[in-house]
Amino acid sequence: MFALTRFALPLLALPVLAFGHRGEALGILGEEDPPGAPRASDDDVRRAWSLLTDDERRDVALHFAEEARWLEGLQSALIAHALSLEETDPGFFPEAGEPPFFDPKLHAPAQPIPRERLDPHSAPAREAVERMKKREPKTGLDAAFRYDWARREIVRSGDAEAPERVFANGLAGHPPRYDLALAIVERTLDRGDQAKALAAFGHAYTDRAGAVFPGLTLYDAWASGTEIEMPDVDVLGVVHDVLGDWKTWKAIIPASQHDAIYDEVGKHFLRARDYRSLRNALAWTYLSGSVALADAYVGHRLRLHGLWESVSSMPTELAPKLPDADGRQDYLVAWSDAFDKDSKFVPRAQARLAELDRDAARVRETLARIVLATGALERKQRPAPKPKTKAANSGG
Repeated sequence: MFALTRFALPLLALPVLAFGHRGEALGILGEEDPPGAPRASDDDVRRAWSLLTDDERRDVALHFAEEARWLEGLQSALIAHALSLEETDPGFFPEAGEPPFFDPKLHAPAQPIPRERLDPHSAPAREAVERMKKREPKTGLDAAFRYDWARREIVRSGDAEAPERVFANGLAGHPPRYDLALAIVERTLDRGDQAKALAAFGHAYTDRAGAVFPGLTLYDAWASGTEIEMPDVDVLGVVHDVLGDWKTWKAIIPASQHDAIYDEVGKHFLRARDYRSLRNALAWTYLSGSVALADAYVGHRLRLHGLWESVSSMPTELAPKLPDADGRQDYLVAWSDAFDKDSKFVPRAQARLAELDRDAARVRETLARIVLATGALERKQRPAPKPKTKAANSGG
């Protein structure tokens, strides 16, 4: 077992601004609810949804998607701009699939333990995902589209228009196509500086017995800060793919060499993580105001909005200005110093954050209104599904 707490994402060594949550400090947030309308609780909206039939849920999802298209605001404009950067029809993006695993016959021929994918519903698989993704920010987004940093392309999984997905995202303040816009922004900000490392750490996480954990990559494992297993094949796979070094270490790696090879692999992970995490945080703050971020960035959310203000929220303009992996800390320190002293940028960033919060609130309230308008909250139970009608017999 290998403890990865030393590779947990550290808090940035910057002063934390004492404002930046939902526009309260400058008093510019305003009402989040429609005038005169009490805000429905999430519990009420979820209960009403649970009492709808499948047909009613489809109708609600379609109605909400149609209304959400016409919501005006900064978020809608930003989504539209992001979508304009991509010409591919969403249906033609490749399926996400499961990440590949390092082949032990190639990378550890002296230890060719076969790999076998676990059932994603099995207890070991579920427990590993829960443990290693516990620290991930809770954004409420159920994404049908995401940017795959290992493949450097947008991938899709499932139906973007599935009623359950549309409902969950809407309740979290995410309108339809939010996930696609987010993926496009991440891809735009990725210059490919860490392509080799991110591809290597994009391989599936496995244990020494050969189990392959669905839904988990080596990046997830190393970023988790938890104790994980590091079979030789995975450590050597990273060394081979990133460094091109096939001579220094070979399986079976003796214990006396563990510290040296783990430190070498850890160094490349840290650089890849610093590169990716900054761009991920920027992609989220491109579209949302007070969105949950990784611990290293949550106290500096307003500065990220300030970065977007500095380029008029244009991803193509920000991408070339971002630092490489080694320059992240210096870049953010310099930007923070300039931003915090600029009497114009702080209120502009605050206004941007607040407007995006209002937009998210309108998305949520639009969904809540449509769901509650069905009257389902008055029901005692969910109606039984209608019996299927038999097709007319066309035989002779």
